[in-house]
Amino acid sequence: MLIGLTLPQNYSVNKSVLIDAKVATVKSLVADFSLWHLWSPWQKVDPTITFSIGEPSRGIGAHQSWQNDWGHGEMTITSLTNNQMTFNALLKNEHIIEGKITFTEENGFVKVACNIKGQTTTPLVSGYLSLFSEYVLSNTVALGLNNLQTVAQLRDEKTQLESYDSEISPSKN
Repeated sequence: MLIGLTLPQNYSVNKSVLIDAKVATVKSLVADFSLWHLWSPWQKVDPTITFSIGEPSRGIGAHQSWQNDWGHGEMTITSLTNNQMTFNALLKNEHIIEGKITFTEENGFVKVACNIKGQTTTPLVSGYLSLFSEYVLSNTVALGLNNLQTVAQLRDEKTQLESYDSEISPSKN
């Protein structure tokens, strides 16, 4: 217990991925909670989790909450610009998370970077919870970004193919 008292209560996770897709495609998948089921790994990581999506489901003020065997939480998008989305999350009404996802164009790719800062506040075990949270989030965010990469690239490819098909298809006239 004494070691746990000396451990930091704060943690951070920083992960990024390059995606061969348009910024608009990537941003639409991230800034709309109703599309998170396409790429978010949480239901695979924890099959007991259930999500509820509030209104609005996308953009500033979008809100989602969840319940699982470990407890409950909620997330809200707090700002959204051309190249960044910020959010706040609260776990079990005591564990505070602030996050930022940036979208930067680099050599024809979109670099998506996810930065999360959290703080645990459970008496006596906060240090241990902080280490555990950083470990779980680090792996889950990396998996989520890889999933996002796949989904965004497939969406962009499908859009490009549909556009190309309509250009070469004979007219119905």
